[in-house]
Amino acid sequence: MNTLTATAQLISIILNCVYEYKNKSLSVFLWAVLLVMFGIPHFISVVFSITEYSEDILIKASFFVLLFNTMYIISKIVIRSIFNYSYINKYTSVKKLKNPKKVEPSGKKDRFLMNVFFIQLGLSFFILMVFIFRNLGGISQASWGRLYTLNTELGFRSAIRYSNLIFFASAGVILVLKDYSKRVKFLLALIIALLYSFITGNRITILPVLVAFIIPFIYNENSRITMKKALFFSILGFLAVYLVYGLRLLRIYGGMYNFFINFNLGQVNAQILDMMMNGDGELGLRKVFYYFIDMNNQFPNFNSAHTYIRLLLIAVPTSLSFGLKPPDFAISMGSAWLGNFSNTAYSTHPTLYGDVFANLWWFGILLAVFWAIVTYLIDIYVNRKNNVIRKMLLVLFGSVYIIIGRGSVYNAFFIGYSGSIIIGLTYFVTKFKVKL
Repeated sequence: MNTLTATAQLISIILNCVYEYKNKSLSVFLWAVLLVMFGIPHFISVVFSITEYSEDILIKASFFVLLFNTMYIISKIVIRSIFNYSYINKYTSVKKLKNPKKVEPSGKKDRFLMNVFFIQLGLSFFILMVFIFRNLGGISQASWGRLYTLNTELGFRSAIRYSNLIFFASAGVILVLKDYSKRVKFLLALIIALLYSFITGNRITILPVLVAFIIPFIYNENSRITMKKALFFSILGFLAVYLVYGLRLLRIYGGMYNFFINFNLGQVNAQILDMMMNGDGELGLRKVFYYFIDMNNQFPNFNSAHTYIRLLLIAVPTSLSFGLKPPDFAISMGSAWLGNFSNTAYSTHPTLYGDVFANLWWFGILLAVFWAIVTYLIDIYVNRKNNVIRKMLLVLFGSVYIIIGRGSVYNAFFIGYSGSIIIGLTYFVTKFKVKL
């Protein structure tokens, strides 16, 4: 029974991946992450019995995932049937990204807009550098831990918070510059983004770079799934996970400077593979989901849909919500995982499956309808007529989906929400400037 349900949940995730890929939905990033972070590792854990949790817990996890996935795909099919998805599809990037090197920005407005986003990306890096030199004395003293501590202590006064938001909103320019063959600016933008990730040690900041390179392979004319294509995406997925774990080592080494000073290729490779094989880091987040099932969600703030209430009030700061906005549910889950309910800083993310379960217990499967609606609306939203803006939004929300997949739902939505505002304001200002 355990192997059967584990196989069924894996197949259901793969089917959702294929379905969204064929429909050219950006949510394919969400399902690919769930496949890598839950579907495959869970299946392997069951088949080879390499988990400390009981068979009963694993069966329940498989069954919950299977129900959620089934409800999602049924809801998505119904929504697309009702609202005639083919009408939306005519504005997708399938045709727009055909032969990208032959496509030029449509006039002065788009060229100016592209350059502004490039400057914004540089600005995010400049703010980061000023923050580091002012508070830490130099890059050699920078590490994820120190930056996280400063960010927490300073709160809304922390410049790095705004630097991160500008970074996510502008990093999509990598795809724009790549598709328009602006080679020098493309390389500069790529170097800036990579340095930003390496210096901060914040793993999610590498996502726009990965998404920018993957997008053209998703939005192409040929949607057929072949063995060659499946192998290519598998290798690409492995390399992406490998890179994310490599960034995790920056924390262990105490920052980029110490990492490269003490760099040993064999040792680094062994450490990364060891973390991946032992379910450390991202591939081990599903264990938190198992724990919630095992304890039947008997923790403070659970079963109250706190994540989703917070999403409804995303534009309202917690301090100004008059108690209507619940506490950060990621910290509530972290407290439950630690067994320390006085915790106010540590947070955890148990993949999207763990998040919906923690929010509404077994009724969490009903949130599949919510996600079907949200992913449908995002597909509509990102399909802008302006080619530059559409690509910026594709990279932004592709990154958002990956963060959601790991279970950091509210943070991901906030990045998408603030990034959309920045992109929209930039478009408005540049449009007005060009007219002048």
